[in-house]
Amino acid sequence: MTSATTLTAALPAEHRARLMRHAREVSFPAGTRLFEEGRRADRFWIVRTGTVVLDVHVPGRRAAVIESLGHGELVGWSWHIPPYVWHLGAEAMSQVRAWEFDAEAVREMCARDPGFGRAIAVWVGHVVADRLRAARIRLLDLYGPYGSGSPP
Repeated sequence: MTSATTLTAALPAEHRARLMRHAREVSFPAGTRLFEEGRRADRFWIVRTGTVVLDVHVPGRRAAVIESLGHGELVGWSWHIPPYVWHLGAEAMSQVRAWEFDAEAVREMCARDPGFGRAIAVWVGHVVADRLRAARIRLLDLYGPYGSGSPP
């Protein structure tokens, strides 16, 4: 996680307040699958408490955990980029409380207000870059001949 990926660091206060007016409080027990790779991405979450892990399907093996997400972090970015299909899977590793957002409603807000839309797009872009970095490092650790080369 980088500071640019958390909600409070990513969005100016006025955009954060506007987004949060569309939040719905939800909770998930440990072990709940939030979404599966390849399925329709029609919502997203911001973690309030608990831990969500992101994983990638690996044929013939268990799903590889890519990253753990916690307080203030965005769960899901695929809702923002057509064709709106999840690129990873997600599971609650502990009891999770989160804010849930309807993706279509947020995309409509982005389309109506270019300033808000740009702020959301930059936030999601930072999240995608961070997840790509995390996935690369984790997959090298799991499957590369010498690991990621990152110090332990």
